[in-house]
Amino acid sequence: MNAFPIPFRSCLFHLIDVQKNHMEAGERRVSSYAQHYIMIGIAEGDGIWRIDGRPVRLMKGAGYLIAPGSVYEVEDSGAAPLGYYQLECSIELAASFTAEQPDTSDTSDKGILHTLCGRLQVQPVQWISMLEQLYLHQPSASMEGADLQAFRQHIRLQELLYYLCEQNSWETAVDPRRLVDQTIAELHTDNGKKYSIQELAGRANTGVRQYNNLFKELTGRSPLEYMTELHMNQAKKQLLISNVPLSSIARSAGFQDVYYFSRRFKQMVGLSPKQYIRQRRSELRVVAFYYGGILLSMGVKPVGANLTWWGGSAFLKEMESDITDVGVTPSLDMIAGLEPDLILMNSNNLADYEPLSKIAPAVMIPYDGNRTVYDDMRIVGELIGSTPNVNRYIARFESKAAAARAMLHAAKVADERTVASIIRFDAKGEKFAVFGSNYGRSGWSLYSGLHLLPPRPVRSMMEHGIHFEQHIPIDRLSEYAAESDYIFVIHETEGTEHVAGCEIWEQLRAVRHGRVFELGYERYSYFDPISIESQLDLLTALLLGQSELAMVRSFCTL
Repeated sequence: MNAFPIPFRSCLFHLIDVQKNHMEAGERRVSSYAQHYIMIGIAEGDGIWRIDGRPVRLMKGAGYLIAPGSVYEVEDSGAAPLGYYQLECSIELAASFTAEQPDTSDTSDKGILHTLCGRLQVQPVQWISMLEQLYLHQPSASMEGADLQAFRQHIRLQELLYYLCEQNSWETAVDPRRLVDQTIAELHTDNGKKYSIQELAGRANTGVRQYNNLFKELTGRSPLEYMTELHMNQAKKQLLISNVPLSSIARSAGFQDVYYFSRRFKQMVGLSPKQYIRQRRSELRVVAFYYGGILLSMGVKPVGANLTWWGGSAFLKEMESDITDVGVTPSLDMIAGLEPDLILMNSNNLADYEPLSKIAPAVMIPYDGNRTVYDDMRIVGELIGSTPNVNRYIARFESKAAAARAMLHAAKVADERTVASIIRFDAKGEKFAVFGSNYGRSGWSLYSGLHLLPPRPVRSMMEHGIHFEQHIPIDRLSEYAAESDYIFVIHETEGTEHVAGCEIWEQLRAVRHGRVFELGYERYSYFDPISIESQLDLLTALLLGQSELAMVRSFCTL
């Protein structure tokens, strides 16, 4: 049977990089994400690598092919220094081939080298020599005859690929190591299921003794040790990111007796399951594409967060200073390098869920505009075992809000009938937006905390689960603000400069009575727990006239 469904004459190969790496004995490297095919050749020493969670033993002269989308790391470089070549290349189909044969089954990388991924059957001396030649003859743009040298380098890559296909073709005798490697892959697919050594050896069409020897050669562990470690690693993930009963976790790890599971867990990990939860959750490494501010409010600092979109609150800047900004579009290699225990995300990064879940357990909490900040805190708090912190925060905020309302009532500044609008002007004052209690811009502190009333159109929006409306023509401003005792203008791209002096603005009751406040974005727009608690304090002081900044004309800027 031919292992390669697409003829290699139809493919374009591109050599991206060749490196020679050296590691001291016992050294460990952080995780990396393979964007393209990665070939590894061990020149000296040996070590244990982990590829997509699978420990792989690589010895001197061995070769390994890592598929795009895999997460890999050097877990242990062994007792002696480790030297290895790392080659990265990409593959695509020639345009002429796809045009002539548009119905070809697989035009992706998967149909070409994918069948070779894993431990490679190579002759050690020849394999390392070919990688060395590619490393030593990397052309530079400044060298004489650079184009010709680049062409020669491309030929070396073709020769290397031909050699691999020749050595690993299914048309030749099947390497029993590859059959054993397939059973190892099946163990990861059937996580939690227990197999006997006899079953696994039968699947690999080998004897039990040979299977044991080959298994240990490939992984550095016996089959029993490997399966136990696999089940325990799965249990550790569940313990970190769920609150299901221990008996359920034990069963999913293949243990029917929860007490035996606890004993084995402590033998392998050094901690009981409950001790492990307490210790690891207190030092949890989280990458948060969303909910980073919620984590900070619970005393958990993410190692990475989307600060490009959600960072910048005046109340979080110091805490965010040493958090890695993972941005809007994640670099999977950067995230793998952060070595997270948990990845938190919402619907914005849904397309990245599968590759992210290879790096660490990824939990997608879909965005829901009807959930309050309290709801989000409870979800995240339950996930990381921080529910007591959530309850303390909610109790503190509610107590502080009740005290603030009492002060406002006593000062006759506001009561349960006081109406307040939250507005943002856009398009040089030609349009505006309004906000409810659940879309940032201090809405939670004003409406849910101080119990000021939103104007009737905004109240109607909120009753229908809508907390934000924008691009409203300025001639409709009185519909949203005429009844308001206070107007809070959120200064994002502009403030009141384009509407000041206009009749539609000046006739509003809040403007006539000097009760318009222009609020800065960094202090008043963010919707994380720490920011909204600080906004509650600032808005209370502002309404009581205790702000450090004086009123300027009919508004003040904070």
